[in-house]
Amino acid sequence: MAISANKLIYDVIEIASSGGTPNELTVSNELVLYWIEQTRAMLIAQSLNRRDDVNDSWIQWINCLELEQVDSSLCCDVSSDCVLLRSVQRIPSTVDTWKDNWIISVATMDGSPISKSNNIRNKYKAYNKWTKSERSWFLKDDYLYITNDVFLEKVSLAGIFEFPSDLQAFNTCEGQSCFSLDGDFPVSVSMASQITDIILKTKINPFFGYPNDNSNNSNGLTPKQNIDNKQSQ
Repeated sequence: MAISANKLIYDVIEIASSGGTPNELTVSNELVLYWIEQTRAMLIAQSLNRRDDVNDSWIQWINCLELEQVDSSLCCDVSSDCVLLRSVQRIPSTVDTWKDNWIISVATMDGSPISKSNNIRNKYKAYNKWTKSERSWFLKDDYLYITNDVFLEKVSLAGIFEFPSDLQAFNTCEGQSCFSLDGDFPVSVSMASQITDIILKTKINPFFGYPNDNSNNSNGLTPKQNIDNKQSQ
């Protein structure tokens, strides 16, 4: 079941405001979205640091990433011709874990995969007769670089991004934004429930005067029930 960012924002505000005056909760939709994205990044990072499998629902696509030719000297030790390709826009941050980045795939517009590399590999690639002409990608200063190809105009990129709304700055090949508040939010149903619960515990409950942690003196109530009880007093 698809879940939108607006649905998550609405759920948090609706639960927090249930049984009371909505105006009591003076937080903006933008702030709630930040809490949602921040909590999602934390939960995904925890899962990936445990070496859990990647959930497909976490992945977002930049399907029409524009490239431009730049001087290869911008990439330090890259062994290439005079120019190589770089993304016109910086790539948003991916979730922060043990891995250098969570770009899942880069491919040409016809679906041909482009292999991942880095500055060190590129430095010595020229001496390997099997890979010296192989097209590859790497990140530097948040830009995507493509080596051994100067003719590509666009590529397709998939990743697990720290703040999904950062993809608002990118468009599909049809001119639609890669992120919409009403579109599919990159989260599973179970994680969406966790996110709502964590925000209520850590952000909303303190607003209404409830402690964050009832573990030593639990009243057996959910965050929503605590809020409802507080507002009915």
